[in-house]
Amino acid sequence: MARKIHQKHLQQLVENSDPRILLGDPFRRETVKVVLYRAEGEDEFEKTGRVACTLCNAILSETAGSHIKRHVEDNCKKRKNSKNEDDIEEVPAKQRKMTEFNQKKLLHMQIGKITSACAKFCLRSGKSFNFCSSSAVTQYASDIIDAIVPGFDAEETMKQLPTRNTIQKHAETYSKDIVKRAFETVSEYAGKRLCLLVDHGKLIHNYLSIYGSFVDEHFRLQLIPLGFTPALEGKSIVETARLIASRFEENGISEDVAYQSYLTADGALSGLSNHFRKFIRCVSHSLNLLASRSLKPLDRHIYKFDNNELKILSNLDEIMMNAGQVSNAIRTNVKLCEKLSKLPALSVQTRWLIGLKCLVDIVALSEEIQSNFSLLSNIGKQAFSKLSADGFKTARTLIAFFDEFLTYNDVFQSQKEVSLHLVLPLYKRIEERWRKYIKLNFSGLVPELLNTEILPLLAKSGLTALDYYYQEFSDIHYAAVLLSPGTKRMQMFEKDEIKKAKNLIREMLPRGPSPPKEAKKSEEVGGIESLYALVSDSPIEEDFEQDELKTYLSEHVEFGRKESVESYWRRKKNDFPQLYDVAAQVFSIVPSESVCETAFSTASYLLDKRRTRLGAERAELVVLGCQLASKFPEWL
Repeated sequence: MARKIHQKHLQQLVENSDPRILLGDPFRRETVKVVLYRAEGEDEFEKTGRVACTLCNAILSETAGSHIKRHVEDNCKKRKNSKNEDDIEEVPAKQRKMTEFNQKKLLHMQIGKITSACAKFCLRSGKSFNFCSSSAVTQYASDIIDAIVPGFDAEETMKQLPTRNTIQKHAETYSKDIVKRAFETVSEYAGKRLCLLVDHGKLIHNYLSIYGSFVDEHFRLQLIPLGFTPALEGKSIVETARLIASRFEENGISEDVAYQSYLTADGALSGLSNHFRKFIRCVSHSLNLLASRSLKPLDRHIYKFDNNELKILSNLDEIMMNAGQVSNAIRTNVKLCEKLSKLPALSVQTRWLIGLKCLVDIVALSEEIQSNFSLLSNIGKQAFSKLSADGFKTARTLIAFFDEFLTYNDVFQSQKEVSLHLVLPLYKRIEERWRKYIKLNFSGLVPELLNTEILPLLAKSGLTALDYYYQEFSDIHYAAVLLSPGTKRMQMFEKDEIKKAKNLIREMLPRGPSPPKEAKKSEEVGGIESLYALVSDSPIEEDFEQDELKTYLSEHVEFGRKESVESYWRRKKNDFPQLYDVAAQVFSIVPSESVCETAFSTASYLLDKRRTRLGAERAELVVLGCQLASKFPEWL
């Protein structure tokens, strides 16, 4: 264990040849030796974690890196400028060139500002530390400095500019400050209306991405990154809950308060419902599974289909696979990429809707692909031939059947406004549409371009999957529909579903009457108004006990008026103060945790190829700092 001694104090001891100091074995260079220290009353010398240059007594860190080489070859003032490392003599001052004293260099304050600017740029832009310390960027910075203040030598200026490690160190300092500010912002809503969004992923190590969402005092949805936590012990439910709680405890929020949060995640983490206030099923994962299981029914549903129907569904699933093969054949062929107006989406096995987007792109580019058919690989040619065998009718049918999935999945993933109230109505709309197909009602479609014979089977399979995944949504989704003024009548829902929504809202409402509204005082009161106020009836207790929920439901809604849910509740804050708090809790919940996945792409860009050299905790700090700085640049 190295003894920790302040660097300035250690420098004085070395310069004064203090008996408590001993220079030990050479470290990477003959002129650089390990510094040992013996405390008073002790017999043995201990390592200090530092090394000293025997020529100039400079104290350096005893760690791996190029700092030793730079000091010996460039920075040591007692070393002669010679290629022969054995020829080491102190250069007399009278032999030094005058340019060494009058050469224009950056001041210490200027270097500090440049380093700070580089660190902030990395965090705000997501660029890697290697990029900011690359020769191209340092040359660019040198040119700018020379353009603003001429007279600097480019080579010397580039030597003074910060290295990768220096930029990273400053970025970590900034990250600590803005992470602290993020938790200070969240602490006001923790245990009340805070919702957590979590997702596991891997980047060298397993990480748990954590976001917090809440509706602020102006009824605006806010999403704040809270963690990119190393999950080194695994991805179990208990471990995930522990990681979330410890993340909050590290920043001054107790475990009990953290567990009072709502939590949105995919179905694999549904066990977290035993730890947090309420588990919210991620709608993006649900939509992907619903679409996927419309072509590949769950094992528990296979008995509902005969062999012929299962074969047709298997052929339809093969079309999706063929589209992915064509896309892969295009994107791996440079010549073909140059000839197409755009590149098709690359199919991903874990995200079925991306495969659907791939199919949409292939059909849109079909004429261009056909004209360059010879450039495709053999696998690509076979797959494209199968897709175009019926003039893309079957492919267009699949696109028409699932078209709303792509559109509205993007709505839930954007997460710029509250959207929880739209989840169940979307499923009801999909259900209504598919039931029309079973009844051979194809209104809104162009039958000449489609294979309408497969639509009833697709609808049957889709409705079977929809009934299963619809049950995964909780009563909080029904409450969100009821608290949206445009859908509060819940005309698409059954009576028991409406009752479920009302019961939850009544449970969330405070016990007791609503506070009485204070009448606005008029600045000038005339005689009639004064007398009328004196003789008017006094309010009785029953007037204050009127249920806010009943008043809200009976209120007239102008359906032609375009008003967002946020605007409505901002306007009604004083009319329904208790119901406003309930709405703020409900709409603080984000229905999709897809924003958590952006943390991993941010990390891959920021940490670059050197990410394996960073410890997991330091990687967490810089990634989280980058996410916060890009979202809240004014915090830096």
